[in-house]
Amino acid sequence: TQTTVTSEIISGFYEKLGNKKLATLAQQNLEIVGGIKYDARERAFAEEIVKGLGSDLSTLKAVEEIKPLKEETPSLGGASSDVGDVSWNVPVVSFGTAVFVPGSAGHSWQNVAADGSTIGTKGLLNAAKVFSLTAIDLYTNPKLVSEAKAEFEERRGKDFKYISLLGNRAPALDYRVKK
Repeated sequence: TQTTVTSEIISGFYEKLGNKKLATLAQQNLEIVGGIKYDARERAFAEEIVKGLGSDLSTLKAVEEIKPLKEETPSLGGASSDVGDVSWNVPVVSFGTAVFVPGSAGHSWQNVAADGSTIGTKGLLNAAKVFSLTAIDLYTNPKLVSEAKAEFEERRGKDFKYISLLGNRAPALDYRVKK
């Protein structure tokens, strides 16, 4: 058919390289900080969201609970992020806090409304406390830093050399340039 095809790689991210030492430390601090507690106004707002979703009000208890640390599993897709690339260069840890009403879909108006309210602020404050406590632990206990680095180097491999999946190209979209 004399058809030709050209292709261009415009995006590419490394899968996140977890660090169990850092995850365990952050989990311990998350358990110290605890979940969020709704005040009466937040509870009424959250109940309306849950009712609108057709969910059971018992789902609201989830914001107060801290789930156990999960075992690392291979990524099944989802959002793209350069955190994966960062995690192959330095040890990284991430965790989640409750900033929206359980049962609401990401990027929905329900999610955005909760995120922009005091519910979201409480979740962000919890995250800041966990990050702060974790940083204090690492700063005051150099052995924890050494252990996290050792795990990182073991998992990544001694001979690993980071090479961007995109190479050394300019961004594919020129959306900041006015034409």
